[in-house]
Amino acid sequence: MRNKIYLIFIIVFIPISLKFFDASFINASILNYTFILFIWIAIFLSIPHFLKSKSTFSLPIYLIFFSILGSMIMAYYSWDQSFFFSLVETSQYMIWPLFFFMRYHDISIKSLEKVILFYGLAYALLFFFQYLNQGVVLFGRPLYGDEWTEDRGVIRIIFPGAGIFILALFISITKLTTTSTYRWFWIGFTLLGVIIPVMQVTRQFIAGVLLIYLFHLVKSVSISKKIIILLIFIAGVGIAINAEIPMVEGVIEAQERDSGLGKDYIRVLAGQYFLYDYSPNDYSVVFGNGAPYWGISYYGKFNEKIADERGYYLSDVGIIAVYAMFGIFAIIGFVIIWAKSFFIPLPPQYQYARYYLWYLLFTSFTWYSVYHYHYLISTVFALYIFQKGIDASKKKLILKNILKRLFKETNVSKGEILDNNI
Repeated sequence: MRNKIYLIFIIVFIPISLKFFDASFINASILNYTFILFIWIAIFLSIPHFLKSKSTFSLPIYLIFFSILGSMIMAYYSWDQSFFFSLVETSQYMIWPLFFFMRYHDISIKSLEKVILFYGLAYALLFFFQYLNQGVVLFGRPLYGDEWTEDRGVIRIIFPGAGIFILALFISITKLTTTSTYRWFWIGFTLLGVIIPVMQVTRQFIAGVLLIYLFHLVKSVSISKKIIILLIFIAGVGIAINAEIPMVEGVIEAQERDSGLGKDYIRVLAGQYFLYDYSPNDYSVVFGNGAPYWGISYYGKFNEKIADERGYYLSDVGIIAVYAMFGIFAIIGFVIIWAKSFFIPLPPQYQYARYYLWYLLFTSFTWYSVYHYHYLISTVFALYIFQKGIDASKKKLILKNILKRLFKETNVSKGEILDNNI
């Protein structure tokens, strides 16, 4: 019964952690304070289990969480930002302890998968609803001004809360090849991973999902099938490029324009600035500067100024923003997570957790997916499921060794009986 209550808490917590996909029709103050309240409820529920539950990902999560927590001191020391402002701004990044709460209460993977798929489907439906009602901003914020505007050849709607959708996509592609039930559902959901990124005209979204799809489909098949899949993939991309689809043309034009800029590309310039010139002292170079309270504190106004005057946004530089705000030890935490995601084996049915972490790595230099609240709860889910996969592999190995030992002992006993009879 208790486990059901904890699962219900997670079900309720997901939309709150995403600010209901940044719903603009809900009062902003109510939305933000409810969001912060539930973040801290999750933290306090998790703290009792923080050091009890040892796991593969404990160390990197400790490094990241305590770096974020300590960054509030650095924001005060280096930028004179009050602890209250830092607490309000930093709370959105502090969901990491939820991993230990879920691990201690042993949340069911099957139940969690259903919840992720439900909210992934909700993301898709709400995106299409917003797309069909472009005259009013219901979810998220336009890139410019107060209305959805044309960008890259289309009305561009970057729908908020993509992390849960991406994790649901990787569940779908994994289920498609590891189960024989609900195949049409998995195919349909997998196709949404092509359609929606293209409609949003976001390059890293498109490339990240497609490359992982391709990897998953070719990794376990014969060479002849690999060649066929690759040829189909190349042909599909070629047809899309030459089909005069406005969304595809917009992506190509943006890529050609940015590639031509080279070192003058704004994200390259911003990355260099936040790496080398942003921190005002040596302590911030190591421990970070903290999260700026945008447009309110002096530190927040400084960030607003460099964004307006130079076009430098922390959200454009992903993992570099993690370093700038939270310091070197947070980066070490992410490096450990990604290293483990490459080298630790997982059962086939849990591969989607690995894919999600790879997606974060792929997009980590040009997008805020690595630290933003649109993705963080999905990151915690992926780490928890990855850990459950590791646990399942260990149990299987232990059982295999026990059976081997029993089989060996049985054979030895039979041999002794035969010897005695002789």
